[in-house]
Amino acid sequence: MEDKRLDNESEYVPTSFEKEEDYFDNVELELDYSISVTEGETELKKDSIKEQKKYMRDSHGDMDDEEFLQNMQLLNNDEAYLRRAAKRLEVYEHQKKNPYFGKITFRYDDDGDVLPLYIGMAGYQSDMNSDQLIYDWRAPVSSMYYEYEKGDASYTVNTDDMGSEEFTGQILEKKQFVIGNGRLREAVDTDANINDVILLEALGGNSSVKMKSVVATIQKEQDAIIRNRTAHNLIVDGRAGSGKTVIAMHRLAWLLYNYKTLDSDKVMILSPNSIFGDYISDVLPELEENSVPEKEFDTLLEELLYIDEEYETKLEQSEFIIDSGDRENQRIRNIKVKSSIGFFDRFNEFLERYVSGIKFRTFHYQKVEYTGDDIAAMFNGRFSRKPVYERFENIAYFIVDRVEDNSSKEFPEEKKHNLARQIQKQMVNLFAERNLVKLYVDFLAEMETEYPGISDYKNEYGKICYEDILPILYLQVYFYGCNSYNNIKHLVIDEMQDYTIFQYAVIDRIFGCKKTILGDRYQVLFYNPEETVVDVLTKIFAKRNGQGGYELMELSESYRSTAEITEFCNSILDDEGIGGNTVERHGKVPEKVQCESLDDAIEFMGDKLNYGEMDAYDNIAILTDDEADAYEIYRRLSEYTEVTLITNQSVVYAGGVVVLPKFLAKGMEFDVVYVMTDGSYVNSMVTRHTHYIACTRALHELYELDVIQTQE
Repeated sequence: MEDKRLDNESEYVPTSFEKEEDYFDNVELELDYSISVTEGETELKKDSIKEQKKYMRDSHGDMDDEEFLQNMQLLNNDEAYLRRAAKRLEVYEHQKKNPYFGKITFRYDDDGDVLPLYIGMAGYQSDMNSDQLIYDWRAPVSSMYYEYEKGDASYTVNTDDMGSEEFTGQILEKKQFVIGNGRLREAVDTDANINDVILLEALGGNSSVKMKSVVATIQKEQDAIIRNRTAHNLIVDGRAGSGKTVIAMHRLAWLLYNYKTLDSDKVMILSPNSIFGDYISDVLPELEENSVPEKEFDTLLEELLYIDEEYETKLEQSEFIIDSGDRENQRIRNIKVKSSIGFFDRFNEFLERYVSGIKFRTFHYQKVEYTGDDIAAMFNGRFSRKPVYERFENIAYFIVDRVEDNSSKEFPEEKKHNLARQIQKQMVNLFAERNLVKLYVDFLAEMETEYPGISDYKNEYGKICYEDILPILYLQVYFYGCNSYNNIKHLVIDEMQDYTIFQYAVIDRIFGCKKTILGDRYQVLFYNPEETVVDVLTKIFAKRNGQGGYELMELSESYRSTAEITEFCNSILDDEGIGGNTVERHGKVPEKVQCESLDDAIEFMGDKLNYGEMDAYDNIAILTDDEADAYEIYRRLSEYTEVTLITNQSVVYAGGVVVLPKFLAKGMEFDVVYVMTDGSYVNSMVTRHTHYIACTRALHELYELDVIQTQE
């Protein structure tokens, strides 16, 4: 590949708009040529495939197996080529509409060469002369666009063998482009503060039905998260509207581009609900990457847990918490205790006491002897991080290997297996395991003196409470492990604040891969400044034996909402020390509306929707406390306008006017948000935080509808 470099110059003259137009037109011509070449090659390949299939059909009886397999391989290769060509054509067509969004001109220190870099969603190399006309935003050299202004700059290229090379120099020119309808509209030096102007213009637009890419407006602190190479577990604590979710998707795209061994099927997203999965589903394809598997924790729970008893869902627990508010009842007290670090530590102490009671027998075979103390030392030391039954297996095979080492002959695999099973069976027989639920109940009984009522572990419907099923799942993994997800090499966890310490402990056990974990410590129903989700994460993902560890990064700037909405939202939690700044994008002041009844609230929203006040917006949400309230508003509002109800079972978000519970709106954003309340949220930490979460979903307009009385 030939770099498109300019001659060394002592004084660089920025490119004129006319020259930028010429470059744009040239790129367009080059893309047209590439499209033409690819289309021609595609047609030839289609004809070849057709002839090949005809030959195989006509000659099938005369071909031996080897020839048949060779022809099938050729056919498969040609069809794979067609798929790649179709993808290239799709990218080329996108690039014709918007080939690039930025440019830097970089002078290298080593040889003084000057390289203009046009940066776009995808890279493009000329089919005419192999010049690199556009650089992919994920390429190492493109990082300078996000990290530096004019002046000294550098970038690092990492190689497959973990080596790296740094290139230093100066950025002589930095521009951002406005392109519309396939034409270059503006090319402005970013030193003239155009970056902020373009960012504000992008933020001021309407929300879309699906989350979109933001490569043209990624900010420096966001880019540092996207391109982080060093963290085994990257924890991102960001305020509402700071771009956490979209940055997570861009990070995935960056990882897939820069780590060639990482395929989309080796990555997984742990998302809060199905509708959220649909909401983010377009981002990776837009970034020229395949979609990745997405899963909810409750689905994971259902897959892994094998107890017969019924248990509660996360949704059912959330509705109970919201309905309870700050009322001190036994279950609310139990939820707080059972989600704490202290409870987790006490449970592990209980389990360690329980398994430490195993009295291992001395093992003797031929000249090899391991005393009970030797085996206990391995069980509680070398293999202590592994599940109990996996420890038994590992110790058994360790002993077998020592026996084989002392033998004059190498053992057949069957003999090794049988001997290992004998040793393992001996250890298992010495271990009096109890039913998992019974064992957990025994632990709760121990805690009863310190926490009266803690033994209650079923709800009023006889289901195991959600806060209790999680320790039981942890107990199962503690004993038996889970190898179902060893194929996953990177896990993204969104809305990190919604998971308890037991969930993270399970995730740590079954996903041994690198992770990107994002959320907002304030978007929780129970906020405890002395023990936030960050404290939980730093405990679970601390480095052990030189392995793992975490890096914590923060996002304090809010980009979603207007300054007025952000200020309103922060005031809801003003006594909790919430920090964060907002981009100076201004709009309508949030409106508090007093409604004498639910009918009055419906009429207010119906008038807004019917008389043209909302016509400029594409996505409008009405957020309620629970699904029952959502259904009632949906039913009544349907008489005024077209509206869609979203529940926990919904899997598709199509935009328009939607009604949904507040806890399903996490991670999503809407042009206009109507938040239903009875005005009492200020009296309860739970309802205050729920209200905060709901209000932070609004981009442009926010209405707080205080319904004094509800009509039957």
